[in-house]
Amino acid sequence: MGVARVRDRPVYKQVADALRAAIRGGQLADGALLAPETELMARYGVSRNSVRNAVALLRAEGLVVTEHGRGTFVRARRPLRRLSSSRYSKAKREAAKQGMQVDQQLLGVEVVDPPQEVVDRLGLEPGEQVVLRRHLLSVGGEPVQLAGSHIPLDIARGTPIERFEKLQGGVHALLEHDLGHKLERFVEELTFRMPTPEEARQLGMGAGVPVVRLLRTLRHVLVYEMPAGDPVP
Repeated sequence: MGVARVRDRPVYKQVADALRAAIRGGQLADGALLAPETELMARYGVSRNSVRNAVALLRAEGLVVTEHGRGTFVRARRPLRRLSSSRYSKAKREAAKQGMQVDQQLLGVEVVDPPQEVVDRLGLEPGEQVVLRRHLLSVGGEPVQLAGSHIPLDIARGTPIERFEKLQGGVHALLEHDLGHKLERFVEELTFRMPTPEEARQLGMGAGVPVVRLLRTLRHVLVYEMPAGDPVP
């Protein structure tokens, strides 16, 4: 099965098209080993450079990974579906239902001057600082999400939020159940962009692969009880 020699489509891109279609169609499953270069050369009737350029293109798209001395494999990207009706149900519980292991690694906790978009969304005063907690979420041993939470320092001060330790149930559970800040509403903004070099490194991404950026702003109200006093005459 060769590829057509058409002027408006380079040969290596046609090879990449065929391999991409096999991956997306399931003929090449997650974790499958791609055929050796010589076999792909014979299958498509192309040169070694064309095969290498095709594989490099798929690698840049994040569809395959190359391991030195072992070969090139289809990248395993099993989706984690949110099956619960609860908006903030635990990812670990959802993953367990689907036979996947989820791990959340705490990368850092620090007091910082927030970027302007955080100042605007949280309604902070000039110079007001926040506690930034950063996490890396992995599913099935593969990094899939970088997350950062900005909490106003006047709320986080003196609580486990400002310490480098994992929080049982996360920041929002602590805010609600321990500190009395009940979730009132949230707003989500979804954008797409290219990752920074550091993000690409932490997520193990190939060049040219975009990321989804989800900015979630949560509004909490402080709920407290006061003892009833004498009735006002």
